[in-house]
Amino acid sequence: MNKLISIDSPFVAIDPINEALAIYTGLGKSSFPRARGNDLVMRFGPDDGMTLKARILALMEELQLPLAEGEKRSKKSVTEQAIAQLSAKHPELDAGGLKALGWTYSFGLR
Repeated sequence: MNKLISIDSPFVAIDPINEALAIYTGLGKSSFPRARGNDLVMRFGPDDGMTLKARILALMEELQLPLAEGEKRSKKSVTEQAIAQLSAKHPELDAGGLKALGWTYSFGLR
């Protein structure tokens, strides 16, 4: 699944999770998040597409942080906290991947 590219000699493994997050959620193509598993398969092939989908679903599950009972917070602050905590645990996620997750998470809070 990881692609090797040359950057001035040493080969570096590029994690496709950030691109996969944008594809899977429809970020930039849809007015609301959608599960686009078929698009992952078309882009990455059946095996890697399904592996990436499983990783995405695990990340989304990890975002589910219960609020303390009686605590009221804005949708924006809850999303920012959830993304900050996820970012700290997953350095492979870049700004684009975190944006796709935050967009999806925030939409789910409606």
